[in-house]
Amino acid sequence: MSILILLMVISANAQFETQHQITLDDLFPTDRLLDIQISLANKDWDTIRFQQRDIETEFQEKRKFKPIAPPYTYVEGRITIDGVAFPQVGIRKKGFIGSQDSTRPSLKIKLNYVNTKQQIDGLTSLTFNNNKQDHSLMSQFMSYALFNAAGSPAPRCAYAKVTVNSRYLGVYCHVETVRRPFLKRKFGNDQGVLYEGTVVDFFPGWSGSFENKLGQDDIGRQKIKQLIQAIQGEDGQVILSSKAIGRAWVPTDGRYDQRWQELDFDDSNWTMGQNGAGYEQNRGYQDWISPEFDFKTEMYNQTNSLYLRFLFDIDNLPQMASQGKLVLKLKYDDGAAAYLNGHRVASLNAPPNLNWASKATASHEAMGFEWVDISAHKDKLRPGKNLLAIQGLNTGTGSSDMLIVAQLELNNYDYRQAISEFVDLDSFYTFWAMEGLLGFWDGYSANRNNFFFYLNPETNKFHFIPWGADCLFEKFSRLGERGEQGLLSVKTQGLIAHQLYQIESCRQRYAQTMQHILDNYWAEDKLL
Repeated sequence: MSILILLMVISANAQFETQHQITLDDLFPTDRLLDIQISLANKDWDTIRFQQRDIETEFQEKRKFKPIAPPYTYVEGRITIDGVAFPQVGIRKKGFIGSQDSTRPSLKIKLNYVNTKQQIDGLTSLTFNNNKQDHSLMSQFMSYALFNAAGSPAPRCAYAKVTVNSRYLGVYCHVETVRRPFLKRKFGNDQGVLYEGTVVDFFPGWSGSFENKLGQDDIGRQKIKQLIQAIQGEDGQVILSSKAIGRAWVPTDGRYDQRWQELDFDDSNWTMGQNGAGYEQNRGYQDWISPEFDFKTEMYNQTNSLYLRFLFDIDNLPQMASQGKLVLKLKYDDGAAAYLNGHRVASLNAPPNLNWASKATASHEAMGFEWVDISAHKDKLRPGKNLLAIQGLNTGTGSSDMLIVAQLELNNYDYRQAISEFVDLDSFYTFWAMEGLLGFWDGYSANRNNFFFYLNPETNKFHFIPWGADCLFEKFSRLGERGEQGLLSVKTQGLIAHQLYQIESCRQRYAQTMQHILDNYWAEDKLL
């Protein structure tokens, strides 16, 4: 009996060893497809297939305080990778709205689900994406390779043939999970703090919205709060207050289209009210909308545009013009075009040719003031009476809300310097330019989505990492075409990107980074 037990122990140990005769590098070949075989109980497979995320749950207001837990649950199963077996792993669905599928779902594999020692060179989590949004199959494989080539830390990617319970599901992308082995390889350390962002940004009051993946959350969260404050900036000398009194009209035709932005236009028959206009069907903007400028009846299911006019005085124009940058601060949902004494000075999700029926070119959620440097238009100001006119825009008449709040001020706050205290800008420019070059419309800079950021203990700053790159190499966002507020190769929805792009030196730095990437890494013959 003792000999039999000894043989069983030896056999078990031998089996354990054979399960781990695969390295981390073996998981990411570039010249062949991995063979992935998964087996689990049929009822558990059905559980995985039919679990779903829904927009209403995911976008609850409470997500600003804490990430919404996904509805996906692990079940136990078995996986073999190129014939190397890993028993008793955890298997669950993964993905957000765009990649959900009940026939061939994206999958997350937890190797140490039962056996806490089961791993591959420290990696315990595997990610298999179903390519539902990537019919070409090239987005993830090529884009991550380009990020890495340009020096922007990104996961590795390989192709995999995935079979579940003897049913072949097709070609998946196996993407390197961003965890300690990745951090160690790309940053030379894994002792920092890692966060994931999913349709969130560095908004005031949203420091809890980022999901802590590893590291000391108290240290990282404090740094996030400091970055949020840096992005918000400091108050300057207010010229036009966000509580100023103005006039508003919801256009029903084009009778005023050519004149309403002019200083001498007669708006005496328009509604008078306090700055803060729009409507709110549910909850969110109601505290920012003044009672007189609540236009739910006139706008909801009726029209997309709103005209606003605010007069302000300048007593000493030469002195004012020399005191700092002229800054327009806006809270807007979904778009806006601003005019200073009849001259268009800012466009945010606004089409180039506007009329009374125009609508926003993309959706935008107002989380706080966003800063637009309009110093180049100081020459439009005049002594005495001046006018700030704004056309607010919605994406559609059925939208549940709409908002415009404006403030005009002189401000010398140095956003670039403030942000650089918390974000490694050398790294960020490369990350940002790569997102623009590759048409990453669902990433951080274009949609505040699909990104990790790592508080690197060696720099004590955040470094950004791309994720969810299954729909790149596309000219326009699938969420709606861009307006003319920026070039196709510049994404500025993410707050960090937006604030930096208001600064001339930062725009030049972005262009230089883009040109460097094109000159050194964008070789079309090799890409083809």
